[in-house]
Amino acid sequence: MLSEEEKQELKEMAASSTLREEFRTLRCNSRDMESRVTVDALVQWLTAVSRICPNPVQPRPFVRYLNVKI
Repeated sequence: MLSEEEKQELKEMAASSTLREEFRTLRCNSRDMESRVTVDALVQWLTAVSRICPNPVQPRPFVRYLNVKI
């Protein structure tokens, strides 16, 4: 069950034409994954994703694997 705050946030997001266009771009690009992707399309997709997830990635410690079998 969503809280009133979450419902209001979803309504505000739905009212945003920019956000709807970015999700439309993501949906369109996911359908076109099997085709060749141009650099312009890749940059447009990365821009849309960076707006949805603006926080930088947290660094992770490097894991050393001593015994790797492929």
